[in-house]
Amino acid sequence: MKYIYLILLILCFSCNSDNAITETEKIEFEKMAQDWHNKYVQGSVNLADILAGMDENIDMWENGKVWTYKQVEKFGPHLPKKNVLETYNDQKLLKKDLGYDYVSQKYISTMSGDTMRETSSRLWELKNGNWKIVQMNNLIKKEVD
Repeated sequence: MKYIYLILLILCFSCNSDNAITETEKIEFEKMAQDWHNKYVQGSVNLADILAGMDENIDMWENGKVWTYKQVEKFGPHLPKKNVLETYNDQKLLKKDLGYDYVSQKYISTMSGDTMRETSSRLWELKNGNWKIVQMNNLIKKEVD
């Protein structure tokens, strides 16, 4: 019987580690990811902030094309503002230094006037005190009515 108490005590200590994610950390991560996305939908006017949220070694795929940080930086001045109609987003802090961000939004393209659907998933990593997107997948397609 005394071993059961010992096992329970060990389990309690192992579950209560310094790596446990606090509610404040979860909220801060969610806000940071949502703020970055809100700057992204405003387009090139926020290019410095958009790039600041991306790791220079980012793995980014968009509609099957691989983009490097340098290519994003070069295209950035042409990034259009999106007239967003609806958004679904979900952020999860997986570890203290690793988070996941998913966004699906419908918007009207300023270039074509078409209704578009953009779905993004991002993996964020805390590097030197700053959150950076290290992996990003985007799928952009025209909405069918």
